[in-house]
Amino acid sequence: MTDKATKALIHKYGGAVPRYTSYPTAVQFDDQFTSLDFITCLKSIDPCDPVSLYIHIPFCHSLCHYCGCNTKIVQHTNVISSYVETLCREIEQAGCYLPKGVIVSRIHFGGGSPNYAPNADIEKIIDALRRVFPTIHAAQIDMECDPRLLSDKKVCALSDLGIRRVSLGIQDFDPVVQAAVNRIQPLDHIRDQVGYLRSRDIHDINFDLILGLPEQTLHSVGNTLIETAKMRPSRISVFPYAHVPWMKKHQKLLEKYNFPSPEIRFDMQCKASQILKAEGYVEIGIDHYALPESSLNEAAQSGRIQRNFQGYTDDPATVILGFGLSSISQFKDAYAQNTTDALTYRQSIDQGSPPVHRGYKMDPSDIRAREAIMRIMCYFQLDLADYPGTVVSSVLLSDLEEDGIIFRDKSVLQVTEKGKFFTRVVASCFDPAFQFGSYNKDSHHAKAV
Repeated sequence: MTDKATKALIHKYGGAVPRYTSYPTAVQFDDQFTSLDFITCLKSIDPCDPVSLYIHIPFCHSLCHYCGCNTKIVQHTNVISSYVETLCREIEQAGCYLPKGVIVSRIHFGGGSPNYAPNADIEKIIDALRRVFPTIHAAQIDMECDPRLLSDKKVCALSDLGIRRVSLGIQDFDPVVQAAVNRIQPLDHIRDQVGYLRSRDIHDINFDLILGLPEQTLHSVGNTLIETAKMRPSRISVFPYAHVPWMKKHQKLLEKYNFPSPEIRFDMQCKASQILKAEGYVEIGIDHYALPESSLNEAAQSGRIQRNFQGYTDDPATVILGFGLSSISQFKDAYAQNTTDALTYRQSIDQGSPPVHRGYKMDPSDIRAREAIMRIMCYFQLDLADYPGTVVSSVLLSDLEEDGIIFRDKSVLQVTEKGKFFTRVVASCFDPAFQFGSYNKDSHHAKAV
């Protein structure tokens, strides 16, 4: 249980802070970034550098009340098929501005629930990608999946389409928690789907879990972690729940239930670390775990992991091209986000214009800050001498050092073992916009604990 000293740290540092899956964060994007800026970014891609592709399928068949994603609930898949037609045109239009010979390292289908899309529509998207990116035959294809929509037949189809890594949205195995968040998926069904995936040569399986959901207890979380470890997924993501009902109004439906306190949430994180490491998993960054033989752990051990909007990854690409509603593209010195409005999205494609809604052009100081923040988020340390000119909150760093969250040896900063739960706070020391209040912190970010 949390001791008195740790409770004091939670109270002091447990406020809202960015997750730092990007820097600058999406909160800082603005509409000064235009479609023309996006086209310039596409043309400037170095064909020798690998590129990752993100495909957003925003549709689900039902609403999970904890969800913070950009999703749309539809009961008929013909809506998805219409969307896919527009999506394929977006891909082909972007291809007109790309240099020849761009190498694709990975394709990631996210959502929403991409496996809700008919198999023929997934095939259409992959065919469109092949026409624009002739090198994708060597790319790994990943897909986020709602396990409730999987079956032996569906898994077989996904395997035939070349899907080789699947991320299952598990969240929690406790029936009481599942009922509270409106996501019923029995444990036996999950076991069956994992078996189907492996029988179809899909062995790289990730489980997404969430801590801090309503009606969760230390005991129920422990059971979920143990059942998860028994199935031996190659990777496990353990994310803290972000309760932001001012942004996602349906989350207000959860407020009639009991939420775990910040102290219990902290204990849940500790329990996740203890159980999963005891079961042979290696801790990766602040919220991922991987089997020792997994490619993610191999990348971590050799200093090759990155953190992006999908979490920690062994993908070598530094450029991500996002296609579909609300998707975000990442370039070496810019970010671009598509519109979230379906009508505007289709109209932009009809007019032959990229559906970019907002973005951010980075200057050299932004790039230095991103490198410093990602170094901390991935490896818990950095040498300040390697980042001259980086804006640092010296006052906060001094507080963190005094409280044992970090220690410093000359210019080297190291996050301590107990400080790992506050890594996002450490990273925020290198985020000038967050430290100096250029956006409303409490309105946009989840609690640190």
